[in-house]
Order: sequence, then C-alpha cells, then structure tokens
Amino acid sequence: MSESLPAELMDITGFLVFQVVRDARRIGIEMHGSTLRAPHLTVLAGLTEFGPSSQKEISNRLRIDPSDLVSVLDDLEQQQMVSRSRDPGDRRRYVVTIKPAGHKALRQRLSQLRELSDALLAPLTPDERAHLHELLIRVHRHHQVNLP
Repeated sequence: MSESLPAELMDITGFLVFQVVRDARRIGIEMHGSTLRAPHLTVLAGLTEFGPSSQKEISNRLRIDPSDLVSVLDDLEQQQMVSRSRDPGDRRRYVVTIKPAGHKALRQRLSQLRELSDALLAPLTPDERAHLHELLIRVHRHHQVNLP
C-alpha cells in the first residue's frame, strides 16, 4: 500500500503522533459516535481522583487554559455531570464537584477508550504496546517536569 501523505512528513515522528491522534478520533467516532471530548473526560477524571476543586486548581493541575475550562465546565454542568458552587471560605471562588451522572459518564467513556485503544493499537503485539506506553509516559513526564 502506498502512503497517502508525503514521505518527508512521514519521516517526522511528531507528525506521525499527530496523525495517530487523528486516527484515534476517527476510530472513536466510528466505534462510539459522538461522545465526551478529551477535556471533558480529563476534568471528570481529575475531580474523581482529586475531589472537589476550585476552577483555578483544575486549570493548573490539568493544564487547561482558564477560558477553555469555563466552556468545558459549562458543557458538563449543562449535562448535569458537575456542579459549581461558591466556596464558603472565599465567595470569589467556585468549587466544582462531580455528580453521579459525571461518574457514570466517566466509567462509560473509560471503557470506550480501552476499546478504542485496542482497535488503534491492533497492529502491535502486547509487548510493543507496553513499550510504546512506557515511551509515551517518559515523554509526557519530561514535559510535565519542565513546565514554565
């Protein structure tokens, strides 16, 4: 099978990572239709792991721009997956709490992501998948540590 993209681009690992992300989106839509986007899932998982948090804490912890986070929280609140309430200790702050519908959506989406991961990585052996995972974790941790 001939490559549909220019060979010069196919030689750049970062470009290939971007293309695999695009493939994951396409496969995810084919498998599960329209579902929560990554920022929504990230916020729900963060609230599950770290508990109720201020919008600033969520933004800093999950590296989501504050203005983008407001839009994500609006979506989640509209779907009754999270609630925002004034912090009794600081009325200028909002505390975000995950609701039962958010926990349910998170569990469902994580299951879908595992299925998507299996489909996306089908050409790799279990050992190759584990090695790829280790390499991606290493790259991610490097950039987490070296944040400005």
